[in-house]
Amino acid sequence: MMNDILKIEDLILNFYTYEGIVEALDGVNLNLKEGETLGLVGETGCGKSVTALSTMVLVPAPGRIERGHVFFGLGDKSLDLLSQTEPLLRDIRGKDISMIFQEPRIYLNPVYTVLDQISEVYMQHRMEELRQRAIEEIENEIKNGEAGFLTEFEKSMYKTMLENPNSFLPKIVSKIPILNRYKRRLKLTLRKEVVEILKAMEIADPERVVDMYPHELSGGMAQRVVVAMALACNPTLLIADEPTTNLDVTVQLQILNLIRVLKKKFGSSILYITHDMGVVAELCQRVAVMYAGSICEIADVTEIFKNPLHPYTKGLLESIPMPGKKFKPIDGTVPSLINPPTGCRFHDRCPYAMEICSKMKPKIVEVKKEHFIRCHLYAGVRK
Repeated sequence: MMNDILKIEDLILNFYTYEGIVEALDGVNLNLKEGETLGLVGETGCGKSVTALSTMVLVPAPGRIERGHVFFGLGDKSLDLLSQTEPLLRDIRGKDISMIFQEPRIYLNPVYTVLDQISEVYMQHRMEELRQRAIEEIENEIKNGEAGFLTEFEKSMYKTMLENPNSFLPKIVSKIPILNRYKRRLKLTLRKEVVEILKAMEIADPERVVDMYPHELSGGMAQRVVVAMALACNPTLLIADEPTTNLDVTVQLQILNLIRVLKKKFGSSILYITHDMGVVAELCQRVAVMYAGSICEIADVTEIFKNPLHPYTKGLLESIPMPGKKFKPIDGTVPSLINPPTGCRFHDRCPYAMEICSKMKPKIVEVKKEHFIRCHLYAGVRK
């Protein structure tokens, strides 16, 4: 049995706008197991991206989390992220939890090079490790007689830095012009790390790309740079928010294959957000189907495609265009979350709606092993 690395419980989130209160998330319950890829699917505007941002406690204004828990970690090390301080959350973001966004150019600063932007991740979360490496390389040069002339003062300073790399001495030394050897070595070490992560992203000629600006990158290259930033610190949890949107089909396939390979290499758990059921079938082990701010069905990916139970999941699969099959859209329109339907939020579009559906919100039940559904049609069914 795999343990949960992420567990979202009864998450309620509202946006307070001039038009009214947008009830964006209505009691979301979700779990991600260690080492798995979970697909979160649903129509545009159903709350997928907001769920991801809530996981990282990065809800944009005027959003506010009203209730719920977001547990991250294994066993006794699990933390409720919603109750943690901002300094601790800043340490977790990028290091333990990373996110790949769907519009890479929005999240790449146009006036900084690829080197500058990926280096920032290393400097934020792995600086002590890089300082240690830089100091050790200088010491090796000194031992091998490759460092040139060093005064006794320089040697003593570097020796102290090597013995205690966590001290403030490296910062002080970098400000002294005569000791700029350390600063140059640290920059070189950072550059090597960035080139290596770009190689892992299968970017051609990473030594050249590292000095390029975002406007010089193609769409696929920009997305790979964003993936590199997300994976720079080998995160435990990777959230991918439609990372192949607006890319052509061949580049989409390359990015998906890259994510699959990198998952094996880095051992991350992945929450993959998409509206493309084909991507879900290709990449995910389990699927959570979302509608109007609520999870309506969770099951193994094979089970979802072979035996969908919730009327919305059935409609979603039937609306996928296929050769020789008549296109069948879901009747009705997506409801406004300022004034969402009472009871089950899908009842006004559901062909199986009953009287109780408009009055009472259904509870989520496990109808088969690891197959959960929120629907009054299965309210009395247990595994």
